[in-house]
Amino acid sequence: MQIKRILDDREVFLGDTVFDAPGRYYALLEHSGGDLVVAREDCHPIRFRPKQLGCYVVHANRTERGLAQERLRDYWEE
Repeated sequence: MQIKRILDDREVFLGDTVFDAPGRYYALLEHSGGDLVVAREDCHPIRFRPKQLGCYVVHANRTERGLAQERLRDYWEE
């Protein structure tokens, strides 16, 4: 699973700095259950949705079988 910034499409790694909408900065700790777990220097870990931090998640399962399953799932959800 990859996490990328929306602004410049660069990959984000653990420990990298990410920003929320008001401009507060956080260090990325982990990706857990669809959320990004981040922390400030003086605070405990906080969970954010990737979109709140200007990021998106790229799923690693991009094989033909994984893509076929994804298309099938999308078909039945519509």
